[in-house]
Amino acid sequence: MFDRLAKQAEILENTWVTHLLGLLPCDVAQLIAREPDEIANDYNEVKKILLKRYKLTPEKFSQKFFMHKNLGSTWKNFAYELRSFFNEWVNGVKAHSFEKLSDLIITDQIKRKVSQEVKDYFIVDWSKLNSSDDLVEKLDDYDTLRSTFRSKQPRKEWHYDKQNSFKDDSAFTTNERKKLYGIAHNERGDPKCVNCSNFVHIARNCSLPKSVLTCRECNETGHKARN
Repeated sequence: MFDRLAKQAEILENTWVTHLLGLLPCDVAQLIAREPDEIANDYNEVKKILLKRYKLTPEKFSQKFFMHKNLGSTWKNFAYELRSFFNEWVNGVKAHSFEKLSDLIITDQIKRKVSQEVKDYFIVDWSKLNSSDDLVEKLDDYDTLRSTFRSKQPRKEWHYDKQNSFKDDSAFTTNERKKLYGIAHNERGDPKCVNCSNFVHIARNCSLPKSVLTCRECNETGHKARN
């Protein structure tokens, strides 16, 4: 942005550093002033120091280029801002030929397809991977390593638990469980009275008198004859 304003104001390029230092915070201006004269008076060298100071890496300029929005500015200014971000990105990775530029764009597209998990794995070198050949080699190695690791993991053994098998079997319905424990119900789930054989109530709530056991051998009540 400073470059553009300086050109619009027709400021001589060999005085850009002087004008720029007056716009910077004191601590940053002093940082530049401590550099050797051949660096402190060279606008491009000063620019490199500022970019490093504010951590504006080529990767950062790439993000700004693709994510920048026109927030109320003119389209002309917006185009200039995009061009500035693009140039800083390309110059930062020294993509000065068509082949290098095309490879840079292809590499960026590949990076956008990679999951966050993989990005985190390569977090230290991610911003430095600007070659598609280097990037895909690392990604393929990562996939191979992950597949190998997964194949070596021991499989969990499965044990049949007879006691809890009915609990985990979704096909074993509620009515089947009730039959297992000797409880009779109809399709709606109503209990069956063992006294009158009707549904809806159980024996203790039955209005009919309970049947009395009678022995067929001695005609006494309370027990029955054994076969």
